Amino acid sequence: MTVHQHHDPRSSGRARARVSALHVLGLFVFYTALAFGVFAFTFFYIFTGIEFRLVIILTLVIGVVATFAHVKAGRRTRVDSLVDKGL
Repeated sequence: MTVHQHHDPRSSGRARARVSALHVLGLFVFYTALAFGVFAFTFFYIFTGIEFRLVIILTLVIGVVATFAHVKAGRRTRVDSLVDKGL
């Protein structure tokens, strides 16, 4: 399956990409690391008085929600290619 398959007029809108548990775990790690970078910068440099526990909770929530939304969409994107390569 190519990255741009969802733009192919021959492909039906109902075709979903199969994902393994390892791929879902990779997506979760990717989105969690991305969220942690944003929240760590925001809370350490802008809002310095807020506890670090809030950063951890927000990071995990964003990671779970983003992974669920990504898998539910069922399309292959560049994020999938990065996760498959192990980046």
